[in-house]
Amino acid sequence: MNDAFWARMRSGATCFPIAVLLVSVLGLAPASDAKDVLLIPPTGMPAIQGYTLFMLNCAHCHGTDARGDEGPDLHGVLKSDQRIVSIIQNGIKGEMPKFGAKLDDADTRALVAFIRTLKEE
Repeated sequence: MNDAFWARMRSGATCFPIAVLLVSVLGLAPASDAKDVLLIPPTGMPAIQGYTLFMLNCAHCHGTDARGDEGPDLHGVLKSDQRIVSIIQNGIKGEMPKFGAKLDDADTRALVAFIRTLKEE
């Protein structure tokens, strides 16, 4: 992807349309199986950006509802923001890949903002 695309992504100008595209084109629509329930995009620019990044990079392991699948449930995470950043950037050996080379600091902070919107029910 080119720099202009990522600049638009970071500005938030294309986050919601991309999330809608993911839902419609890639078939990430809600399903009857609870594991396949799609999250409703949060409000607030960093959280919206984090939602989009989550759907692109994390949902395949943590589930489209962030309730866990191969990866753990992310609702009500008690770890500090800095610890979450470290896990995203450095991964967990044998459990989660590193995303530090793929996601910059702003992306990682946006993911943390999104994770903080996930509350226990």
